[in-house]
Amino acid sequence: MPDNTLRQRLAEHNEQLLGTLYGSALSNGQWTPFLKRMIDLTGSRSARLLLLNQGANTVQRSIKVNIDDSAHQRYVEHFVNLCPWRTELGEKPAGQLYSTYLDFSCRQPTFYQSEFFNDWAKGLDIHHGVCGTVYSTEQHKVQLLIQRTGGQGHYSRQETNLINSVLPHVRQALRLSALMADREARLTSALSAAQMHPLPFILFNANGQIRYFSPQLEQVTPTGLRFTADGIELTDPNLNQQFKAALHRLTRKAAHCQTLEWRVEVPRAHCPPLYCLLAPVFPGADPNLPFWQTDIHAALYIRDPLAQTGKRHQQLMSTYGLTDAEARLAQDIALGLELKAIAARDHRSIHTLRSQLKSIFNKTGRCRQSQLAALVNQLPAR
Repeated sequence: MPDNTLRQRLAEHNEQLLGTLYGSALSNGQWTPFLKRMIDLTGSRSARLLLLNQGANTVQRSIKVNIDDSAHQRYVEHFVNLCPWRTELGEKPAGQLYSTYLDFSCRQPTFYQSEFFNDWAKGLDIHHGVCGTVYSTEQHKVQLLIQRTGGQGHYSRQETNLINSVLPHVRQALRLSALMADREARLTSALSAAQMHPLPFILFNANGQIRYFSPQLEQVTPTGLRFTADGIELTDPNLNQQFKAALHRLTRKAAHCQTLEWRVEVPRAHCPPLYCLLAPVFPGADPNLPFWQTDIHAALYIRDPLAQTGKRHQQLMSTYGLTDAEARLAQDIALGLELKAIAARDHRSIHTLRSQLKSIFNKTGRCRQSQLAALVNQLPAR
């Protein structure tokens, strides 16, 4: 296509092109309309948007136009790394496309002798292209490839530059769609986790980074846990090692392994342990996500017996006439604490506690600590 013609067509259709581009980004990554418009405006044969790993040697997801499924599958499984431009493309600065005819050391006669051309591209009549890394994250690289047939001719320097003039918008659209996919995955995971267990929870991604706190966590006494810049740690080194291993295992399993769980009691001085359950959440396994892969998450559920004491404390005082100190002692008994442990924790006399316990028995009509514990635990916690 003559350079002036491409320039004119891009100018005339710029608003429609950008509308299609950002519409694709807002439509859960449905990039096909944008690729079709780029093919039409540049006089090309086909186009692909590839989501690769950071090393750019494995295609993880892709959007393609005018390449049939079987040919594309063969490209993904075998020919992607046989492409004569693949290695050199990884050495070129990201953020723009390069003409395969002008910007690579593999000249056209050499390309025609390659296995990539003769066993794959030739049958599709793909002779020329522009390609490049248009967006990058810590885990992924996104590459855009637009191809022409032999009859359509190569991409000139001016044409390549004109196509590159659109790339700042492509990068912003990709960034927007990535943020939206991440947000959607986080919200979906949080909703799924909340429906699985009615407990306070922390949501992690596969790297152990905290993605969400449930509001009920405000009721939890965090003794035994330590929050860090990278996530969370259990203060017990052995338990923390087990936690990290379980988190790594659960966030790397397939969706059919959702029954995997990890349970632990986190000890705390002078009070009952935290009961923790780590379970996987799998929004990233949704086959309807067409482009951006989302993290497999894990939810750490936390049951803190101390979090149930608030309303029970008031009920013990109003219903049975216990004093504030007596209500606290009754709940400590219900939590399974011994009088000696309570005395040591609160720096109080064991004789004072025994006197208070006798008063509690008189007011509640109980005569044993086990009966008192049963009474307290039957009171609604919320």
